[in-house]
Amino acid sequence: MSVVLGVDLATGDARVLAVDAETGAHLAERSTALPTVSTAGTREQPAVYAEAVFAMIAAITDALGSRASDIAALSITGTSGTVVPADLLGRPVGNALLYNDPRGSEELSALAAAGLGVRPSGALARAAWMHAHTPAPLYLFTPDVVAAALAGTVLASDTSHALKSGIDAVTATWDATALDVLGLPASTLPALVAPARAIGVVSASVAPSLGLPQGVLIVSGMTDGSTAQLATGAVRPGDTVGVLGTTLVLKAASRTMLTDGASGIYSHVAPDGTFWAGGASNTGAGVLRHGVTAGLDVREADRAAVALGASPVVAYPLAGRGERFPVVDAAFDGFAVDLSGVPHVGTDPVVRFRSVLEGVAFVERLGIERLQALAGPGTGHHHLGGGASGSVVWNTIRASALGRPVVVPGNRSSAFGAAMLAAAGLPGETFQGVIDRLASPGRFVEPDPQLVAALEDRYAVFTEMLAVRV
Repeated sequence: MSVVLGVDLATGDARVLAVDAETGAHLAERSTALPTVSTAGTREQPAVYAEAVFAMIAAITDALGSRASDIAALSITGTSGTVVPADLLGRPVGNALLYNDPRGSEELSALAAAGLGVRPSGALARAAWMHAHTPAPLYLFTPDVVAAALAGTVLASDTSHALKSGIDAVTATWDATALDVLGLPASTLPALVAPARAIGVVSASVAPSLGLPQGVLIVSGMTDGSTAQLATGAVRPGDTVGVLGTTLVLKAASRTMLTDGASGIYSHVAPDGTFWAGGASNTGAGVLRHGVTAGLDVREADRAAVALGASPVVAYPLAGRGERFPVVDAAFDGFAVDLSGVPHVGTDPVVRFRSVLEGVAFVERLGIERLQALAGPGTGHHHLGGGASGSVVWNTIRASALGRPVVVPGNRSSAFGAAMLAAAGLPGETFQGVIDRLASPGRFVEPDPQLVAALEDRYAVFTEMLAVRV
């Protein structure tokens, strides 16, 4: 039986997961932290992706022992919108500009002035900014850098990671007019291909050093939000998913392409030609790391939050300035409204913690409502993906804020979704066959009847406050 590898390049860490391609069993996993370099006006990251992945693959093959010879394919997922300057062999020549780096704003304005602001183009604008200020031979996405290091040459990039570069994801082409407006040569960008396609093999010189057999396929991937969606199995038209990690990614599976620039909604093209429409919010579990949980034991905080009940503070929690979906506003920095009338309630650490849990759930509900306003009422289930969806307390709050049951799949990690794409790229495999075989059905989490009415009232306050501030 074949083994496949899912490689996940998140913003703060990287992970490699080995999966049995027939049963979906997790065979081995390794992770490592990724450094970031941020100042008041930049969000950069040393482009050490290949080095980190190579070390993890070597550790994985060592742990697998004789089963390492069964590794047949791998696929790579990464954070959407991060751009890496590289040489003609795909080797980084400078720091990556992260998805939330503000540089490229003038380039975005130029695209909008030319009538090209409908498709998301933040990554392309960052590449154009680099080309104007610190030019490089190529501008790649993080998975491209790892794939090039494995193959010994630059391979095609997938349309999912390139989506926020103003591409046409259906035809897998760059927008020549947008490139002309930005003065960015097409030769500085990789070729494009749909996800779940075999695009190369691990080179004969690299494979032995990592403990890999010869001929391991490199399969085109999708962004981490998309692979987390895939892991949940929420890919049939009518299904929705909330992928809760550092940020919150919301998607709806649809037979038609859905776009709404005003709400930050765009559509990924799935390997089977259907569409996964959605957007990425800057809210999420990452907000908790910005002083909210300082001094709190997380398990104690969960128990205290349950005992507190619905928070007296209604919040749109953001770690910094700017939001992408369901609000598109670079100046928006969220809000927190105290309904209690009691001084200093909002500074209580348990209240702050609980208000973030509820606030993220409110953003999730608003995003799903805006998606369904385009797609029509959903007939499927809402699935919860991402690492933070392991929180029982948070999942119950999310179900209660939505007012309906949600599905928590057994597999919900981006790395597992990447492994599923790798399996779909094997000869003789089909995308639907892999989903039917590997996506777990999950379990339902019911709303808390004692919470539903209170959260409904707070959601009304949430939407009223949002209307005033945006």
